[in-house]
Amino acid sequence: MYLKRVRQSPAFFEGLKAMAEPALALIAWSIVTNIALLSAGLNASHTFWFNILVYAGSAQLAVIPLIVGDYPLWTIWLTALIVNSRFIIFSVALQPYFKKYSFVQRLGIGYINGDIVFVKFLEKFPITKHGNKAEIQLFYFLGLALGNWLAWQFGVLLAIAFETQIPGSWGLGFAGTLALVALVIPTIKNKTALVSALMAALTCVLTINLPYRLTIVCSVIAGVLAAAWMDRAISKGAR
Repeated sequence: MYLKRVRQSPAFFEGLKAMAEPALALIAWSIVTNIALLSAGLNASHTFWFNILVYAGSAQLAVIPLIVGDYPLWTIWLTALIVNSRFIIFSVALQPYFKKYSFVQRLGIGYINGDIVFVKFLEKFPITKHGNKAEIQLFYFLGLALGNWLAWQFGVLLAIAFETQIPGSWGLGFAGTLALVALVIPTIKNKTALVSALMAALTCVLTINLPYRLTIVCSVIAGVLAAAWMDRAISKGAR
């Protein structure tokens, strides 16, 4: 019954449609990530199930050299946890929208969340709405998440099917990065977003050589703190 309501919701299809724009970039990133997994020695079955169970491109890229280097399992787990710790911040930001749902349901929402899903959702709903809006927000989020998941898994299948036929000279990783940057730029609509983006970018450059891809975590934290500081400064100036 609930799935039927989701499928019949215009918000669900609106979310699905919103992911059409970043789909090519996501597919490109997925192909690059999974060709790296296959090149590291994982077979097609391992690569497929790795993406189903882990479903985190940045973490996958971070642990590949550790897997190849036969590092201890705890090191691989710790690296993945550090890289994915940004989702703690994402979850805190999404908590007001989905706090009415059960713990298990919120775990599911956390699993299907992604960087682009998070950005697109807050772009659509910058302010929490309650009542009927809460369900609309959930359905829109589910549409985004499904679109994100399908694009990523399609890239997985392409990587498995055409691993040896996709030359590195195509530069899919760089093309995917440029496409994602092009998606982020339109979301910078005010001073707070601009300061946050600039601080995150600067932090990324300054911390690029940190191990375990800590630059991702540092950049997210710097961006959030910069946004909070800017919001506070604007509020004080308005008084």
